[in-house]
Amino acid sequence: MAARRILLVGQPNVGKSSLLRALTGAQVEVSNYPGTTVDVLVARARIGGVEYEVVDTPGVYNLYPSSVEEEVTERAIIEGGYDAVVNVVDATALERSLLITVALAELGVPMVVAVNFWEEAEKRGIVVDTARLEGLLGVPVVRVNPLRRGGVEELARRLPEARRSRLRVRYDDHIEAAASRAERCLPTGGLRLSRRGLAVRLVEGDPVVCEKYCCPEALEARRRLEEEGHDPHVDVEVTRAGVAAWLASQASRLEQATPPSLSRLDLVLLQRPPLGIAFSLGLLAALILSTVVFGSYVSGLVDSLLSRPVSRLSSSLAARGLPGRVAAASVDALYAQYVAALPYVFIFYLFLTLLEDSGVLARMVIWLSVFTRRLGLHPKIVIPALLGMGCSVPAVFSTRLLPGLGQRLAAAAMTAFIPCSSRSTVIYAIGSAAAPWVPLFIYMQGFLLAALAAALVSRTLRAAEEAVIVEDLPPLRLPHPSNVAAKARAKLEDFVKVVTPLIVAGAVLYALLDYAGVAGLAVRALSPLASLLGLPPAAMPALLLGFIQKDLVVSMLAASLGVQNPAAALTPHQALVFTVASSYQVPCVIALGAMAREFGWRRALLLLAVLDAAGFGLAALYAHLPLP
Repeated sequence: MAARRILLVGQPNVGKSSLLRALTGAQVEVSNYPGTTVDVLVARARIGGVEYEVVDTPGVYNLYPSSVEEEVTERAIIEGGYDAVVNVVDATALERSLLITVALAELGVPMVVAVNFWEEAEKRGIVVDTARLEGLLGVPVVRVNPLRRGGVEELARRLPEARRSRLRVRYDDHIEAAASRAERCLPTGGLRLSRRGLAVRLVEGDPVVCEKYCCPEALEARRRLEEEGHDPHVDVEVTRAGVAAWLASQASRLEQATPPSLSRLDLVLLQRPPLGIAFSLGLLAALILSTVVFGSYVSGLVDSLLSRPVSRLSSSLAARGLPGRVAAASVDALYAQYVAALPYVFIFYLFLTLLEDSGVLARMVIWLSVFTRRLGLHPKIVIPALLGMGCSVPAVFSTRLLPGLGQRLAAAAMTAFIPCSSRSTVIYAIGSAAAPWVPLFIYMQGFLLAALAAALVSRTLRAAEEAVIVEDLPPLRLPHPSNVAAKARAKLEDFVKVVTPLIVAGAVLYALLDYAGVAGLAVRALSPLASLLGLPPAAMPALLLGFIQKDLVVSMLAASLGVQNPAAALTPHQALVFTVASSYQVPCVIALGAMAREFGWRRALLLLAVLDAAGFGLAALYAHLPLP
């Protein structure tokens, strides 16, 4: 018998991932939602003698998609393939959370409602009457506390009771008439969802539902409404919001008004934007510093333990012909990537999850919006920017957090100028030979160029309107350590799973080119570019083949120049130019593969061409400046 499939659905910060672990007690896996590159958390477990597969869908504010992740959640609901939905709501923000509940009820989704943070709500004097809410909705409603496993057993016991809600949303006459016309063209049989609910969404113009069920009658009904001066989407959303407010008023009461803890801090920082920006930048600086300090310590510790045995293994393999060279290149590339980047990426994920679960990240997004909106950028763009300091690949993947393709492409463009941990090897090994201040200069200039590139992409694609913030302000909470660690580990596992084959592919390609003696041909072919950059022709293969794997640039440069210390074979001016050219570009074939996976090969290659041209152009400018 196939496992019963359950979807966890709710708004951001309602505790879905915590409930997933508490409900299943199983190892959580990260997988792509079918047909997309968006990750969802999945756990399989036996609950009450029945096999279940529980899927934690991305958090959404409503079921009308404004980002890739929100589209994934709606598709998961509309396309079916599940037995029930567990709708997780936040008792401290019941009215807002019930917007999803109303939408699910209207679609006729079989569900159970899990009310989280009810203890926190009661401390504020808000009491949620779950029995009353169950009576109004006609579906099981259970109070839960996933961190303490409160109510989890009752929720598991009531999963088989999941059913359609009897709640009916009544719209204004013009919407009702249009929905009736649209409903006529929907199939009369074979639908698991409510025909009326789907018809309302067709009238509303929901892109996911329209893609699957659109028909001439629905298009005509919507067109008539627009000609009459109505905005169907706004009319429908306002009515749903009214129903959610009514449900909240009927199922909750205020016994004692208690102001939320630390609200004074929120009040001070939100009313004084400069303080909020300064506080956010201070947290970002602390995040970067902590990641660098702890990451370098862990990386150095691992390297001291494994460098010699890995070096001996690589040397032994390299002496065994072409297959040995390929194996040695793969070992070297994997070792360089994981020792250099993995500690930084994992520690960054830890701190990022800590900020997210505590409610601080949502505040930073709001505070930074004062600055980012002037550039036409969404404030969440700081997440891929910071993650890019560890590795550009997860930075590209994290652009899924942003609404709209334009904002995502703007964030991806930033990765060409924010030096990752692999490029830091070149920056410190070669750049510092030009002058002690060069590494700091490269990083500072890189962030400025990244902001400029993102702003230009946003304006070119007219993506500024996608930078509108829809962000709630969750209460400040103390994150649970095990939950933070589990989330960070799940993200790291996904990173390893995606990046490993790309690393090996790049290493194999480099080994084949090296074995074929391409370096000599490259020196002659790239002489004009070397002249433009004022670099020795022998340095060009290392500069360009570094695109395969940036960690190998220094060693390739040493081999090409025939010296042990490549920095000593370059003048300070040449060292600066080489560092600039190597640092400001799409970093490697792995990052290009990530861009192709997210945006398609056409857009990825266009980004590669434009961004690398900008980086080489800047390096050529430095080459012709009369620097000391």
